[in-house]
Amino acid sequence: MSLAEQDTKPAMDATVAQPQGGIFGLDRKAMEEERLARAASRKRERSISPPTTSRKAPKVEQTELQETTITMNSGAMLKMFSSGVQQQQQDRKPATANRAINEMKKEHSPGKIKSEPQEATGIRPESLPSGSLKYPYGVIKKTWAFGHERTGNEVKIEEVLEASTLKTAVLSAFQWDTDWILPKLKTPLHGGKTKCIFIMHAKEDEERDKIREWASEAESFLRVCLPPMRGLVWCMHSKLMLLFHPDKLRIAIPTANLLNFDWGETGQMENTVWMIDLPRLPQGSRNSIDDLTFFGKELMHFIEKQGLDQNARDGLLAFGFTATKDMAFIHTIGGVHYRQQAERTGLLGLSRAIRELKLTASDLEIDFAASSIGQLNEKYLQDVYSSACGQDLIAQAASAKSKASADFFKKGAKKKSLAPDVNEKLRVYFPTEETVKASTAGAAGTICLQRSYFEAKTFPRDIFRDYKSTRPGLLSHNKIMCARGKGVGWVYVGSSNMSKSAWGELPKERNEKKITCRNWECGVLLPVARQTSVNVKQEVEGEDSETEDSDEEPEQAAMVEMEAFKGIIDLPFECPGETYNGREPWYFKEEH
Repeated sequence: MSLAEQDTKPAMDATVAQPQGGIFGLDRKAMEEERLARAASRKRERSISPPTTSRKAPKVEQTELQETTITMNSGAMLKMFSSGVQQQQQDRKPATANRAINEMKKEHSPGKIKSEPQEATGIRPESLPSGSLKYPYGVIKKTWAFGHERTGNEVKIEEVLEASTLKTAVLSAFQWDTDWILPKLKTPLHGGKTKCIFIMHAKEDEERDKIREWASEAESFLRVCLPPMRGLVWCMHSKLMLLFHPDKLRIAIPTANLLNFDWGETGQMENTVWMIDLPRLPQGSRNSIDDLTFFGKELMHFIEKQGLDQNARDGLLAFGFTATKDMAFIHTIGGVHYRQQAERTGLLGLSRAIRELKLTASDLEIDFAASSIGQLNEKYLQDVYSSACGQDLIAQAASAKSKASADFFKKGAKKKSLAPDVNEKLRVYFPTEETVKASTAGAAGTICLQRSYFEAKTFPRDIFRDYKSTRPGLLSHNKIMCARGKGVGWVYVGSSNMSKSAWGELPKERNEKKITCRNWECGVLLPVARQTSVNVKQEVEGEDSETEDSDEEPEQAAMVEMEAFKGIIDLPFECPGETYNGREPWYFKEEH
């Protein structure tokens, strides 16, 4: 998380930390000189090369990149790729955040963090072999954290990747440490054949060109995908893993970036990851996109818009998506969208998914843990709340206008609102300065809120609760939303924080389906409880319609309690949380 996903473009701090040495340990000047020398050499070789033959290239399975050998005399360009990406990321952040991040990346100190304990009594590590269907119905796990006991609900990144059988890895994140992630994959760099596609953030043309150039030296096993970032789109913030194994596709949606501290290796930060293992279809069988589940269709739509390679997208169709039939892939696609495209993404996409899964409600209790907060006001909170209830925001606005027009001619008509008070129904979990300072890390560069936002007159300060981890000392980079109503409940895990950038913003005059999204985001929505007989009134085009014929909600539809979530997610934070009670939140741009 960073300032880049806030609702206004940040001013950059001129003081940034210098990039760290990479896995090859070479300096930038030497790397550039060597690159130019190799380019000149290749040009001379091409001038005396024999003509190509007519031999056909071997057929390649669509789920993989083509296998070739790699000869790297120095690895200079990959070193430049690593250090260049690090520098670009640091340039986007203020100096205070960079200092905190660099401290978190450091190896853990024995004097500060206890040695890692053994597995808890009675809990054994996963015994199934790598590549098997460990999670055929999906699972939510906490990221492992060094120095904290493992209970069976935690996972290390190595356990997510299962590198020994991994053939192709599509990895997406906002922040990267390629020196850290590449050694965890069995690429040709490390004696294996794993192919990689990295989906990365790069806005300006110059930045995009450099990333492509830096990665080009490893093009036999590494490709980069840079989603469209034109105009107002500011942040490629989605976190997604598509992991192709011989007999399964593992889809993982973490809240973590690809950094060592986000995955618990320094014992300071916690995240959450959802993953599911989908079986390979029988030989010769393939899905069509039209045959996919709602989850599958939206996943395919999202990665197509991101610009992911066609062969990687087609590779997904060789796996069975049946197990995702009661789930929703939730996304925010950067840009301005209209009509059918608009209703699939951002807040409009969230409300559509709620209706698709029959999770609509007229009254919800929402607990939302976020690691970055944008410029909020009560109107936007109401949009988030209504979307979570499954309300169509455009139809809702049309209904309100129609009713206001009709009431104008009614003598003595009084305004009456049936909508719940969102300030009493929605709670946002974000740490106080006191909690961050008392943590193992003592500071944070990826937990983002600005004082100017929080102290604005229209900012809803009363909804905030102190985020305290159930594992003492850990800070959070989680994005988890728990929603519960009468007979229904669901949980969202993904990359979207509490901001207009993350969920999109509708125009003031809502006379057409239009949404403006400044970020790329994705997540998964899972039902916790669902009683389809619950009657929920929907406002559609100025009229009331109902999901059932009954005029009243069935008496048996009781409010779902937080206990119901335990079967789906082991919540990593204390809920209900403490109010701020005069304390200040953590401001990541300020000196502490």
